[in-house]
Amino acid sequence: MNRDVLIVVDDRELVGESLRGFVGGRRHGDIIFSGRRLFNHFQASMPDWIPAVIRLCSDEDVAEFRRRLETVGEDTAALFISGRVGFHDYGRLHQLIEKLPYARESFTDSLYKPLIVFMHKAHSLIEQWAAFEKRPLHAWEQVWRDYERLQSVQQFDLANLDDFLHLITGSTAARHFNHIQMDPHFCTKSSADRQKILAEYSFYGLAPEEMQPWLVQPFNYQDDGETASYQMLRYRIADASLPWVHGAFNKDSFANFLDRLCYFLEQRPVRKCNRKEASAAAHEIFVDKLNSRVERFLSSDEGRKIDAMVSSSTGGGGGAHRQVERYLRLYGEYQQQIELNFMAVGHGDPCLSNILYDVNSRLLMLLDPRGAIKENELWANPLYDYCKVSHSILGGYDFIINGMFDIGFTSENALEIRLFGQTNHTALQKMFKSRLSDTQYSLPAIRLCEASLFLSMLPLHLDQPNKVLAFIVRATEILDEVANV
Repeated sequence: MNRDVLIVVDDRELVGESLRGFVGGRRHGDIIFSGRRLFNHFQASMPDWIPAVIRLCSDEDVAEFRRRLETVGEDTAALFISGRVGFHDYGRLHQLIEKLPYARESFTDSLYKPLIVFMHKAHSLIEQWAAFEKRPLHAWEQVWRDYERLQSVQQFDLANLDDFLHLITGSTAARHFNHIQMDPHFCTKSSADRQKILAEYSFYGLAPEEMQPWLVQPFNYQDDGETASYQMLRYRIADASLPWVHGAFNKDSFANFLDRLCYFLEQRPVRKCNRKEASAAAHEIFVDKLNSRVERFLSSDEGRKIDAMVSSSTGGGGGAHRQVERYLRLYGEYQQQIELNFMAVGHGDPCLSNILYDVNSRLLMLLDPRGAIKENELWANPLYDYCKVSHSILGGYDFIINGMFDIGFTSENALEIRLFGQTNHTALQKMFKSRLSDTQYSLPAIRLCEASLFLSMLPLHLDQPNKVLAFIVRATEILDEVANV
């Protein structure tokens, strides 16, 4: 390695109008996908020998960069990447940067308005500093004829709506036991859990016709004896968790979203059931699954460590077992409002990340149902789907999954969770609660069962202990709310 290289992300621009319905007013580097901010994706792709990525967001950042540029050696190079750039394969970006110390030619990714510019001599920028102070390199009108062309990485211009949707809809996170493969036209989901894949595939054909327009249709089911798969059309539509965690919903757009989603939930086919059947169905998903998952969590070394940490906080209210005891006691109090005398055809997992929603056209479609192989498996406790929605809207599930939180202590030394990026969410949550008040369902009962969802997720995320801790704390807070109703 024979020279220093500065890596500069120029993120001075805010997103344009075409993206604000998805991510609100922010810089491109603060857009969140695949569980982290775009700028953090850049940082994570850097080789170890890069001490830090320089991010320019303000005039002060630009002035500080000028001072730094004046102190570096004459042989120092610089790679400028627009904050608007996204990559599907950050490994290729890593490979490119590894080669930069040996590059002898300056290059760009485009002859006009390049998003990536490598300057063999970083000091040469000082000669054009007046222009750089005014606007990023990708906004300059000059033609970059004397620069070579970069062809080794494929980047996306996130200021372009089609590029943005292509990147965002291709970044769907799959559970560890699933595999998602995207191409320009189709999404293929596969898993060694063949029964689960068959159930998801079969659900669409078994679902009543009036529900099918709301569901993404699967096709081309395959089973080779080891893994099973099916395909879906790849829609250039972001899921509803994107505008939710970015604070992009306003009262009007969220009201439109709730109208569509609640219509789907309220119009689901229902059938009467007897007391025994109602109790068994509710216990299976709200009690039995909870007990099984918590025992699984506490049977692991990592789970016991996390649980001990929670139990040791003075005002924490105890670990997972203690929260299950509180939950079961409250379940007994709300049993009649949970174990209803009818069943509904349930999607099974309508969290915001499983709901495709286009803010402009108001097109709403659900994917990844719990599944059913036989007609009788379609029917479930009618509260469950509402609990899943509340899990996202009131519970903050999508903020936790995307790492937008931290855990701290109250003045009484109790653990508490703080969610990042919440703007007008309190007003939108009130709208959701108001909508629930117009139904026949009890909000405290929904919130109580929502707490069971957080506790049931504990063993599924043991590879990310901070999220597991957040789930326990959030469940504790919800139980506190219900107990104080």
